[in-house]
Amino acid sequence: MQVERKKYQQYTVNDNAFAILNPEPVRLVPILDIALGGVGVYVNNEDHWLDKVSTLEIMMADCSFYLENLPVESISDLNAFPANHSHLIDGRRCGLKFGSLTPSQKTELKYFIRNYAQMGILWQVMQKFSKVLHPFSAQNHSAPSCNTAIWQNLHRPTV
Repeated sequence: MQVERKKYQQYTVNDNAFAILNPEPVRLVPILDIALGGVGVYVNNEDHWLDKVSTLEIMMADCSFYLENLPVESISDLNAFPANHSHLIDGRRCGLKFGSLTPSQKTELKYFIRNYAQMGILWQVMQKFSKVLHPFSAQNHSAPSCNTAIWQNLHRPTV
């Protein structure tokens, strides 16, 4: 697997953003960073199934955002983490490159990056305002298509 050169700016993502990877069985993994060209996800060291991944879904833990059917291919698999992810142990950062996205998927991805990625001081200011204005804003982006049953089922212990 070769490491491809990045042509899009990467953004660190909030801790409660997840990718649902769709080989069988489906896996829920934390998103570490994202760009318009792809996504970096955390997987544990026992997982060696990334070459089988062909699509992923992006969701926030609170279901305030959900985007499905993003075509991807695995392009990197590294043992290194950014320093701000010290709560993740014994795993790898895997890079997944987006395939051909529809115009709607590109728009939703840009929305996700603007609203859920950590982009410096502007993002921090907007977060403070959103906490103050939250009671006045009840609209959740893409929430109707978020399936909380997936989230709940993936967090059940396996026997």
